[in-house]
Amino acid sequence: MGSYKTKTHQTVVLILSAILSLSLFGIMVYLFVNPKNGLIPLVFSGNKNPMNRLEANSLTIGILGKPEDYTPLVEYLKQQFGDQVTITIDGNLQTSYQEAKNKLADQKWDIVFTLSPMISVAAKDNRYDWVARMFPQSSPYYQSALFVRDNSPIQSISDFKNTTVIALGDFNSASSFYMPTYDLFGKSLQVTMGHRGEMIQELVKSGKADVGAAAYEAVKNDPSFRIIHISRNIPGSGVYLSPNLSDNDQKAITQALVNAPEKIQKTANYGIDKEPDFSYFIQISQKAEEVLKCADFTRNPVNFFCSQATTTSRSPLTTTFTEIVGTVNGLTKVENQMTRLTLQAKDQRIYYVFLTPGILNQIPNAGSGLNLQNKTLSITGVIPQKQPHKIDKLVITDSKQIKVLN
Repeated sequence: MGSYKTKTHQTVVLILSAILSLSLFGIMVYLFVNPKNGLIPLVFSGNKNPMNRLEANSLTIGILGKPEDYTPLVEYLKQQFGDQVTITIDGNLQTSYQEAKNKLADQKWDIVFTLSPMISVAAKDNRYDWVARMFPQSSPYYQSALFVRDNSPIQSISDFKNTTVIALGDFNSASSFYMPTYDLFGKSLQVTMGHRGEMIQELVKSGKADVGAAAYEAVKNDPSFRIIHISRNIPGSGVYLSPNLSDNDQKAITQALVNAPEKIQKTANYGIDKEPDFSYFIQISQKAEEVLKCADFTRNPVNFFCSQATTTSRSPLTTTFTEIVGTVNGLTKVENQMTRLTLQAKDQRIYYVFLTPGILNQIPNAGSGLNLQNKTLSITGVIPQKQPHKIDKLVITDSKQIKVLN
């Protein structure tokens, strides 16, 4: 009897052990195939078993901010796409807007955090696709501000004189160049330009500049400054994907960016939202260029209006049957938002070169067109359109037809 009980007890123990083993095995299988609910996939869902596969073997993230802010995003994307994709960050706080526009024109950046609406427009002109909005905690639109030291006697733009020193940003900056320029029409000022936001603030604080231009949010709470003018609305910047990526890769990258943990999105300064309307801003920037077409930023004071043109010496240029090389000695806006460049040849022949804003954004080192003044251009594949008793026309239909030589 005792032997029977012992055998029965052993049998029960074996059955229970088998049930326990099967249960543990079942739990492990469940965790493995349900990565969202288990812990084991943290070990197995790394680079060796990425959630998605890309056709591209490398991704370049273009930025104009601090690289360390995008390191968590890179690590997250590596986990999503695996070791077969090399992910690099290109750019930093010292990257100029023109450098960024050159990268976009050459489509060197696969994912771009534009930071500025001017760079967003350049991305759009180069067929990049919208994914998300930068500065998601702020309004989709912001303003530019002109500011002075708190104890400055300047109360408004009407107090500006030709001895007033104003600190501006890069040619391509919306808040520190284009919008202020639009509001400075008719003024003659001492200008120091090409500065980033922090430097503009420092120039005003130190007294090296009487007035500064910056994004309103950046200076509104600084008690050492006083705001004297606020601009019209400026659309915010965004995150864009290169047209060089395949449709499948664009979808996979978009999904990864959208589903990234909140902390990673916050550090990289983006959030999911629809693209703002850039149309009015583009009109403002084009009108600002009308104001600037006669401004000479190589000498002070700078006139934010047109006066009698002065004759300046031009670089020699040559003309061949297949190539027209010339120096730009004039720029203006014409109907249908076209930019017209005046190109002068060695034999003194003059050409009018017509380009759209979109094509300008696709030409490395062209910028908005303003910095092409006195530059030497090479134009190929364009037949001059003869105009009776008028200047011959060169209509650029493809960005590859024109190069900036110096």
